[in-house]
Amino acid sequence: RFSVRAAAASASAPAQREAVAGVPWGCEIESLESAASLERWLTASGLPEQRLALEKVDIGERGLVALKNVRNGEKLLFVPPTLVITADSEWSNREVGDVMKRYSVPDWPLLATYLISEASLEGSSRWSSYIDALPRQPYSLLYWTRTEIDAYLAASPIRERAISRISDVIGTYNDLRDRIFSKYPDLFPEKVYTMENFRWSFGILFSRLVRLESMDGKVALVPWADMLNHSPEVDAFLDYDKSSQGIVFTTDRSYQPGEQVFISYGKKSSGELLLSYGFVPKEGTNPNDSVEFLVSLNKSDECYKEKLQALKKHGLSESESFPLRVTGWPVELMAYAFLVVSPPEMIQCFEEMAVAASNKGSSKPALNYPELDEEALQFILDCCESSIKKYTKYLEGAKGSAEVSINTKQANRTLLLKQLARDLCISERRILYRSQYILRRRLRDMRAGGELKALSLFTGLRNLFK
Repeated sequence: RFSVRAAAASASAPAQREAVAGVPWGCEIESLESAASLERWLTASGLPEQRLALEKVDIGERGLVALKNVRNGEKLLFVPPTLVITADSEWSNREVGDVMKRYSVPDWPLLATYLISEASLEGSSRWSSYIDALPRQPYSLLYWTRTEIDAYLAASPIRERAISRISDVIGTYNDLRDRIFSKYPDLFPEKVYTMENFRWSFGILFSRLVRLESMDGKVALVPWADMLNHSPEVDAFLDYDKSSQGIVFTTDRSYQPGEQVFISYGKKSSGELLLSYGFVPKEGTNPNDSVEFLVSLNKSDECYKEKLQALKKHGLSESESFPLRVTGWPVELMAYAFLVVSPPEMIQCFEEMAVAASNKGSSKPALNYPELDEEALQFILDCCESSIKKYTKYLEGAKGSAEVSINTKQANRTLLLKQLARDLCISERRILYRSQYILRRRLRDMRAGGELKALSLFTGLRNLFK
């Protein structure tokens, strides 16, 4: 029931503090004591001597900093596979592992259950030092309440994805409980395998799981490496190095002693980073930033049924989202806009437009409908300006917000969530403003060109009459 895409992962920058009672294991996100204990255990278990140290940092609470000069192109970490958690890892409670494998549970829910199983064993688990160093409350939108999501993310398309993700996690837990846990209560006691504990374990997976491409795309938790924070300015990523037989990353810049070392969590938008990692990059610093841009068919269109039929045939619906970037918009959005504005006499072109909008053709066809260009761009501009109004209304405080608790911790949390939501909305509105500017200029040039043509024709006719 639970399907999710995962790319790079690790610890992340600040997201939220105390929200609800946390799990009985783990630590506060800024704790260095548990992290030092983790480093001692890793060293005793085979982690090579490191050129990085774990310290409190400005970006990310905890992070790895260079102990010595680090050159550009240098390989770091070398975490051996024996210190990596994957779906193939041995369970301390073998009976629990055997049951989960007997039911062929997919990797993500399997690993979520594995974390809870190992955490519940405390010191008797091989991974106890690692679990003690994990945040008691991961930075994740899984810990936002529905009221907070509705109030603070009302203007952003990430709201729907957050609601969907929470529903997926709850659905996965209910499925595991009904199919497996309830049948083996001695192995899966109710007080341990709770929804709250699964919220924690999935939060850990969303914020720390890495996909190792050189190990056939296997997903894994990599202790120590997952203390690295993200920077949109680097392209370094974790992977398995066959020559050293360890998990490494290759730096793409040099670092001075005491300087925080970063990796990339992947080419993610600010909304995606907030969704999984609980932070929003500084405005204008994320080159991969985008906003999901919603467009819809007009139900009053006399060809509405025919257009909807063409879209459904290629897996699309009457409302679709396309990624809008500072650099522009995808050809699929333009194809969808062509379909929306096309008149009845172009009904034979509906199929071609729907194929291009779905991007399911063998190649991206160069759609050429010069007679529709202006109307299609105007349609996109209208949708863009409508979205800008929503963001502006929220940012100006016109939207209601959740009540602030008199509890100090809850009040601080509320202020922090509001700031995260505000930062996200400012970043996403910035993209919309840029698109608005480009669209207005293009339309102005297009209309100016049309006026010049008309003036030239008029002048030619006048000269002819003379």
